[in-house]
Amino acid sequence: MSTVVAESNLLITGNVLSGVLPIPLPQVESDLQVRFDIPAFQLHFTVPITEIDPDIESGRVLFKASFNDVILVLTAMGNLSGDEDVFKIEHVNLHMEQAEESARADFIISTIRATLALADDVHFRIPDVNIDITLRFDEPLSDISQMLRRRQIAYRIMVIEQATKSEFHLPVDVSGAEVHDITLAYHAIIEHSFVWAIDRVTVFFPATKEWSDTLARLKQETSIPIGPDPFSLELFGQKLDLGQRGIIIKDAVIEDFETAYRELNKGDGHLVPIVLCSTSGQARYDFFGAPELPASTWDSNIEKMIELESQLDDALVARYHALAASTLEGLSEEEKIAITARPELDEQAF
Repeated sequence: MSTVVAESNLLITGNVLSGVLPIPLPQVESDLQVRFDIPAFQLHFTVPITEIDPDIESGRVLFKASFNDVILVLTAMGNLSGDEDVFKIEHVNLHMEQAEESARADFIISTIRATLALADDVHFRIPDVNIDITLRFDEPLSDISQMLRRRQIAYRIMVIEQATKSEFHLPVDVSGAEVHDITLAYHAIIEHSFVWAIDRVTVFFPATKEWSDTLARLKQETSIPIGPDPFSLELFGQKLDLGQRGIIIKDAVIEDFETAYRELNKGDGHLVPIVLCSTSGQARYDFFGAPELPASTWDSNIEKMIELESQLDDALVARYHALAASTLEGLSEEEKIAITARPELDEQAF
């Protein structure tokens, strides 16, 4: 199974609420900086401008800035005023590129894109030359959801990299199996002990009287422990050693108990597969000796972006609620009740 995660460095189009550029435009100097102010998330970051490329005749002015491993390219489109002393901005595009392919760059891009798309207003300022542009970006909710998913995957890879002293390149297409392994390794490093979804586990018992007695005892248990055993996985071609893993299967059931019990009672020592299931689909994973995240891992900019997690989730949920509410506009109370009523499903529905 493959999970296609939307690429993060795509073009964003913004509505210009206000903004003009003074003519002539400033020359790039070593200390010329652009400041992004995003009041909705109380986020402010300043990055150095590396290039200003005016093409007034074509109605375009390009600003390029550098932020960690990310290059931001903001293109303002418009035309000169009647007296040609200002460039009136009508439209703005923002494009973000990775200066170096890394989970860190992917995380920054995904965070900035999601933040800009979910904010009400964004202020783009170059204080030294009195440039102040107010923007509003529009993105489909499905695209924002993909950005936040990409952001979460990139962050978890960053954690794994820091804890294991590894480095990965995050591909555009991340498979479902890779997302599973990223999530498992992340929880092993951060939580060490956690509840994990499980279908069935196969273990092998030697056919002896001792092990047949063990199986009979386990049949009476509601939780069955396995391990701990050494555990590692391969992620993007690199092996990750996660220490020892123990599993406690909750609400455990032994599949085809009678057949397995008969095989164990043969007493000839051959290995008998024992299939363990969970009726609730849950197990507790305990990791011992898993890598740990160092203290003071992130710089202040990354720390601020990490702390946006709950705010971004809340803002996305609010957008979906607003969208749902808008579909009810103009309906009578009876029609609203009919649309929002919980459906009654019989057994055949499943």
